[in-house]
Amino acid sequence: MNLKNKPIRSCIVCRVRSEQNIMLRLQCNDKTLSIFSGKGRSFYLCSKCCEDNKKSVKSIYRQCKNKAEYEEQLKEMIEIWKTK
Repeated sequence: MNLKNKPIRSCIVCRVRSEQNIMLRLQCNDKTLSIFSGKGRSFYLCSKCCEDNKKSVKSIYRQCKNKAEYEEQLKEMIEIWKTK
């Protein structure tokens, strides 16, 4: 039997551990929020925390170490992620 382990990641908001492929992977570059491009540091949000923007934005402030306007950017990233 050849069983492969699936990568497990944790959500930055609720710290729930889940499979990597069902979570939203984002990164901060120069005070802009974007879907992970393959370079640099990134973080994950679970689908439950994507629904609660207030808690998610607060955690993104902490993760990105600045107070840029992430709420609108986060809404756009979630819409892109849901359409995939």
